[in-house]
Amino acid sequence: MTRVYITIDTECREERHVGGRVQPVAGYDLRIWGRFANQRRDLGIRLLMDQLEANDLRATFYLDPIGSHSFGKAGLAPICEELRGRGHDVQLHLHPIQREADWISRGVEPPSDHIADYDLEGQAALLSEGLDLLIEAGVPRDELVSFRAGNFGASNDTWRAMAKVGLPLSSNYNPCYADKGMRIVYEGDAVNEQAPAGLFDTGVSHDGGCRVWELPISNFVEANGGHRHFQITAISLGEMKDVLLQAHALGIEEVTVVTHSFEIYHLDSAATRRGRLNRVNFYRLWGLCRFLRKHRDKFEVETVGELGRRLRDNPEAAAGRVISPPLPRGRRVTKLGRLLQQIYKRAEARLPL
Repeated sequence: MTRVYITIDTECREERHVGGRVQPVAGYDLRIWGRFANQRRDLGIRLLMDQLEANDLRATFYLDPIGSHSFGKAGLAPICEELRGRGHDVQLHLHPIQREADWISRGVEPPSDHIADYDLEGQAALLSEGLDLLIEAGVPRDELVSFRAGNFGASNDTWRAMAKVGLPLSSNYNPCYADKGMRIVYEGDAVNEQAPAGLFDTGVSHDGGCRVWELPISNFVEANGGHRHFQITAISLGEMKDVLLQAHALGIEEVTVVTHSFEIYHLDSAATRRGRLNRVNFYRLWGLCRFLRKHRDKFEVETVGELGRRLRDNPEAAAGRVISPPLPRGRRVTKLGRLLQQIYKRAEARLPL
């Protein structure tokens, strides 16, 4: 049986320089709830949960609380309440730059958005602050067991900081982001010459803290030798199905899927609060959920919180793994399908309102 973890990075948006102009901030309504003046229903986390629950699935929402310094703490609690109230999992996500979300307008220097840019003590302080904010928003401390850095921008010190503050499960290792901000270096152990495709022990622990495990972002190897990660917006439904079946056949015990609270819609205008369904990404999510429900004999979907609490309460639960299966391989025919879909998706995004 292969366990599948559907993870949803849930965050607001800071100001950005894009194409020679300033892209404005987008807060809870536009970036998390997906609430638009021209739509009758929310297109964000509620629609995501609807699709998951229609197939009896639950997901982990990695929620950034640092944005509450810019967008208000009052808006964080209703998000946590609805996610948890519907049976989903809330874990810690951090985008430090959102402490100063309007940094361009105010003419200030923003903090680095990569947690790896901070020293060990600085990382531990950010993690502690994030935990406190989620607890204040109604998430019990006992449920908070995992962390994912914004942009996957973690380092080996991130594991040490997690051990220090008592977070046993990292989900940051992503070969696809090795040259895009992810700075974790893992050279294997006495048995494995490379980081395993599934859950592995980081070898990091802390007196008075905890032992830390890594649940890597699932990747496959493309025909050209590069890595591609299992993200809803990044690969086709055909690739998702193929990678899942390969992972099961190879004996990979965990597959980690990534998406975002804003991936299944187009935000056309923050100023006029207008948006539309992203048909390609929505279809991929819909198809993935149906595929997982249909193949319950091969795949068990659980939350990262369930895994993290199991490891916290029984650190030897995943001990004894000595085989590191190879990563799944991409196929040219499914890649072609992805490329055609991406062309359509980009054209759809440019359609007039």
